[in-house]
Amino acid sequence: MSPTEAIPLLVVVLLMVSIGGAEVQEMSVTFQGDNDIDSLADVHVVAGGTTTVPEGAAVSGDIYVIGGTTDIDGTVDGDVTLLNGNLSVQNGATVTGTLQTYSGSADVSSEASVGRVSQFEPPTPSSSPARRVGGFILQFIVLGAFGWWLVERHPLVVENVGAAITDHALVSGVVGSLGATTLLVLFVYMAFTLILLPVAIVGLLAEFLVVLYGQTVFGYLIGARFPIERDGVATIVGIASFLLVLELLGLVPYLGEIAQLTVSLVGFGAVLNTYFGLQRFEPVTIPGGT
Repeated sequence: MSPTEAIPLLVVVLLMVSIGGAEVQEMSVTFQGDNDIDSLADVHVVAGGTTTVPEGAAVSGDIYVIGGTTDIDGTVDGDVTLLNGNLSVQNGATVTGTLQTYSGSADVSSEASVGRVSQFEPPTPSSSPARRVGGFILQFIVLGAFGWWLVERHPLVVENVGAAITDHALVSGVVGSLGATTLLVLFVYMAFTLILLPVAIVGLLAEFLVVLYGQTVFGYLIGARFPIERDGVATIVGIASFLLVLELLGLVPYLGEIAQLTVSLVGFGAVLNTYFGLQRFEPVTIPGGT
């Protein structure tokens, strides 16, 4: 597993560490190769390769497995959490804390000593129409309220982002792809310092809000095509239509997900290109070009 592929699960680990509230000063990650460890950082993440706590070794710290293979033959004074990948706790091995399994393959010997074993049971997804409608309505209320406020109070901001979407969709999509990926990687690696973990979490939240901002502008563009005099009301209707289209796209395997992602990236890039709508986007022209 490459660093880029591991990013989603690394984000999960960082959130779990943050929520846990423990005093963590150092984090280490292994992505490849065979690694025998006789000492640990406060938190060690196995993202790839093979990591082994050798027989007779005693290490102190928490281990998170998100990929690759982890073999515990010695003693781990801490918790072990399996989010993905393979975990083996061999005969005579010891884990003093909790061995928590969310996903992946765990093989725990009956001759091993584990403080507590916990298996996460994900809730069964509900496909009831009422639940889906409820989620749709909640999303519509949030985006609709934000869109109405934005259009009524700051119409020029919305117009600038909308122009970047309609007139420069390709450029916005490219900028959105590069910007979203770069920021995501940056925030994750910032979180590795742990000191900057709160900043990284705020950054990830801000990135998500930018995506919602872009979706709101898509609703504004759709609403502008309806014969409704009030821009705020037209935007609300447009947002409802936009969310409905996204729901329908989600029913189409693969192609629907690609379309949803493309829309999000174009909106993200348009917001960045216009400095959050504060400036009209005009692509750079090459002197002497036609």
